[in-house]
Amino acid sequence: MTSVSTLRLLANLISEAVDTIEGVYATADMTPPSLNTPWNPKAPSEALGQDLVVMEAKTKLVAAAAQLVATARDPISSLLSFSDGVPLLACLRTVSELNVVEILREAGPQGLHVNEIASPSKVDPDLLARMLRYLATNHIFCEAAPDVFVNNRISSSLDKGKPSAVLFDKPEERLTGTATAAALVEMFGDEILKSFALLTEAVLDPNGEQSPMKRALGVSSSEPLFNWMMRPENRLRANRFNIAMHGDSQREQALGANFKGFDWSQLPNGGILVDVGCGMGSISLTIAKKYPTLRVVNQDFGPVLHKAKTHWQENFPEQIEKNLVEFQAHDFFLPQPVKGADAFLLRHITHDWSDEKTVQILQRLCDASKPTTHLVLIEHIVPSVAEEPVSIKAIPGAARPTAPAPLLPNFGAASSAIYFRDMMMHNLGGKERTIANFVNVLEKAGWKLVRIHRIPGMEQCHIVGVPA
Repeated sequence: MTSVSTLRLLANLISEAVDTIEGVYATADMTPPSLNTPWNPKAPSEALGQDLVVMEAKTKLVAAAAQLVATARDPISSLLSFSDGVPLLACLRTVSELNVVEILREAGPQGLHVNEIASPSKVDPDLLARMLRYLATNHIFCEAAPDVFVNNRISSSLDKGKPSAVLFDKPEERLTGTATAAALVEMFGDEILKSFALLTEAVLDPNGEQSPMKRALGVSSSEPLFNWMMRPENRLRANRFNIAMHGDSQREQALGANFKGFDWSQLPNGGILVDVGCGMGSISLTIAKKYPTLRVVNQDFGPVLHKAKTHWQENFPEQIEKNLVEFQAHDFFLPQPVKGADAFLLRHITHDWSDEKTVQILQRLCDASKPTTHLVLIEHIVPSVAEEPVSIKAIPGAARPTAPAPLLPNFGAASSAIYFRDMMMHNLGGKERTIANFVNVLEKAGWKLVRIHRIPGMEQCHIVGVPA
């Protein structure tokens, strides 16, 4: 196959994807959202963008467009372009902390001169203009006239939903009660960006005792990162982290993901569901609302557990009154106090830890299980760039859609978020796992992986094990 024919095949895939997207919108008598107008997540056109047919077409379009650029561009230019991600992320964090999006939202569609944008924070307007111009060149914000900027669909997704005066007046509460995007970008531009800068040093360290994140933040190698985050002086970092992570939970609930995987109805009436490392307990609460005869045990550290109890009191108080939910302070590296539970649920727990630590966590659960206990891990699965081997595909639910040629089997750049997440988790001391990785750690802990439930429209899966 010549390079020209590859270009044509990729262009055809883009054209077919556009036809599919436009067809779905035309049937609904709508047009796809415009890049140049602010994002409205409640708009019908945005909701239609979550249609599975549209999402599949967008995945092919993004994969083909990125591969088309990589094929057509000279390799040196491609390599140099990858470095754009570092300053772009730094600029995004800066404009988010300067509340630029909110200032522009209040200015309206005509936009605002950079002198006025910079005034509340008293930063250098010339430098801010250069940063905004760099972002606008990458389709984040629009420069409506020289030095006059306005929000677009991408930039407005960072809106914290509060008046800019409030954000400047109470900076310690800027992110409290906001959507997840701003918290994510600010965290990525701070701890994550700094830790990636030390990735090479950590890889080359013969002892390998300190993760890139600990190196970047000056955390002792002997102190667990999450313990460090819970120190009083790190309260704002911890709050930002919790808000950033809450976004996954919100998206899962919006897509009904909790009920598109493991069938919770197979647990018996009065059965015990243990939410290990429950956080806010939002997932187990959603399950309990649909299956109110279940007995739920929420387990986490004391301060987190207090928030979980408050969350349940506000959203499902009757279950507390009926004594069908318990809040139990527990360290999951210690013996599991609930014996013979019907299911252990761990949502985004194992990806925080190395294989060795994950085996320890899962072994404690296996020791406390009965033959019919189900282990349900809600995690992302890292696909191979190449097609998966037959042995992996043989696991029920393991098969994953493969991209059409000449795309990479894993849909290339359209799937890059999971690989970024894997590297990010490495910096924190954990890892995202392939199916083979999950088989391995479950087996070492006494479990057998029996099924994978893939959630439509998400890389996230329900990975189910039973005692081996």
